[in-house]
Amino acid sequence: MIKKAIIPVAGLGTRMLPITQSIPKEMLPLGRKPVLHRVVDELATAGVDQVLFITASHKNAIKDYFDRKPQNSNKVISSQQDPRAIIGDGSPLPSLEYSFIQQDTPSGNGDAVRLGRSFVGEEDFVVAWGDTVIQSSIDQNVMRRMIEVHLEEKSACTIAVQPVCSDKVSNYGIVRPLYESDWGFPIDKIVEKPSVKKAPSKFAVSARYICDSSIFPALEATSRGRMGELWLADAIQGLIRAGRSVWCVPLGIDSLRYDIGTPLTYWEAFTNYAIQDEYDGPAFSKFLKRLVAAREDTRSD
Repeated sequence: MIKKAIIPVAGLGTRMLPITQSIPKEMLPLGRKPVLHRVVDELATAGVDQVLFITASHKNAIKDYFDRKPQNSNKVISSQQDPRAIIGDGSPLPSLEYSFIQQDTPSGNGDAVRLGRSFVGEEDFVVAWGDTVIQSSIDQNVMRRMIEVHLEEKSACTIAVQPVCSDKVSNYGIVRPLYESDWGFPIDKIVEKPSVKKAPSKFAVSARYICDSSIFPALEATSRGRMGELWLADAIQGLIRAGRSVWCVPLGIDSLRYDIGTPLTYWEAFTNYAIQDEYDGPAFSKFLKRLVAAREDTRSD
């Protein structure tokens, strides 16, 4: 099994200003848990038990949340008057080990991954962007399926992907499949945020990777791009050119991806988790229906 994960969370969150002046976007709530807690839940379900956060000095809230001592968590729980306020024990998966490295000047997602080399050693590991949640059932857990493909195919990198509309391809890394399969497929090209005309397909990278340790020398050998940023996609393309195998796993129809990058995408994600809440979800759903109906009545008048 693959036990280690690197989660880069040092971004500035400029598209979510002004709220991200004081709250990291990764700590915004999705229902009863922060975004980043949902990401860790997803990885833990796949067997990951050691997490390294690549964070920044202005994001102390992340370390405060995940580095809580058990006695502090117990105080929070015992002070609650409403048992619905806590799901489970209220702690962010205390059985996991958390580490933190500070990256005060974000220089591309590849630079963030590069900082985790000593944490990873020679092991294969997960990379998960901390501002993206992938929701799926336990038996369709995307990371579990990625681990299966990665180990079976002895891949240097395995990437989660999802088809996107033409007008969105320039927002993502895009891959070129050698063939397509619901289980997984190899690729011979990956490019970071291409134009629509230059995109090799409509399969977009979906914020989850598994890499072996060869990614680190590949990152060191990769030239920095615009604004001096180092991109993970460019390093993976270097591995492909060197003859290494790179595979992709489609999210599938049972998985939903939420990017917490803009107010609209955040509102969509929050609403989805809120209506699924086991205690207050039905009441919140009724509220939304009443709200929408009232607005439609106002427009008709």
